[in-house]
Amino acid sequence: MNAVLPPPDLVDWAHAEVGPILHATSLSTSNSRVWKASSASGDWVLKHLDDRSSTPEVESFVLAQLRDRPDVRQIRALMPCADGSTYLIAEYVTGRTLDECLGTAKPAAAAGWAGQLDDLVEAVARIPVTGYGKVRLGPDGLCAENDSWPEFLGDYLEGQRVKAPRLAGLRHDRLRRALRAFHTGLVAAAPVPRLVPADVNLRNFVAGPSGLVCCNIPVLWAGDPDAARGEALLHWAGTAGEPVLRSESPLLHFYAAFHAYVILAYVERFSPEPLDRATPWGCDTPLLQLLDEHLLAAEGA
Repeated sequence: MNAVLPPPDLVDWAHAEVGPILHATSLSTSNSRVWKASSASGDWVLKHLDDRSSTPEVESFVLAQLRDRPDVRQIRALMPCADGSTYLIAEYVTGRTLDECLGTAKPAAAAGWAGQLDDLVEAVARIPVTGYGKVRLGPDGLCAENDSWPEFLGDYLEGQRVKAPRLAGLRHDRLRRALRAFHTGLVAAAPVPRLVPADVNLRNFVAGPSGLVCCNIPVLWAGDPDAARGEALLHWAGTAGEPVLRSESPLLHFYAAFHAYVILAYVERFSPEPLDRATPWGCDTPLLQLLDEHLLAAEGA
């Protein structure tokens, strides 16, 4: 067993779900704790999900709607813990996470993976949802609380301002002005809410033998799916996949700047790394530079 062991109650629960755990190896401790576990029934991912921004019950519901897609890993079981965290068992996918291999991939491979991501964004967007904003699972399906897409983005940006005051002093006012300038366009882009994977960082995908596989959709919003493509531009910057993910939307650069701000707010709260040196996983370009480049392009649109 790896030195970073799964909690005993997680192992006991996994035993009941997938059989005796024969071996467990730590995969990640960067956010939640994740292990690869081997059992007589095969290999599984065990996760202690203590990131309260994630919505595992929503993710499990959405992944189940995509069960016919071979490029989506399914969640086997969830168990809420007394402290508000969640234990999770999911299918294990063989391959390397995209942050480990995108930068050295051949252009054709990178473009192909980006096409798969674009198709997945569209597939997620076809799942019904009501309301705008961060999605929860209600008795009648997926729903959100805000009345409009720009209203949610404004509320969310205000929350990030409060949580990350150093970043707010650097870029908040300028991004807020852009949000106001794009208000009409944001309303027009999402006349009805559509489901949006709101965290498409490269560690949520594995490049397997048969192509890209989505292993995690931790946060889902209801609004404009191009927000996911805008965020993806940060993670795919400088690769052959970047042009594939560009849409005709004039809002794409705004979405990229908005998500760069959100990631940097997370960095300020949880990482010792200076804001001007933080980069997306798998990308060498600083997030603050990407934010400025996309915000400048949005302002000139």
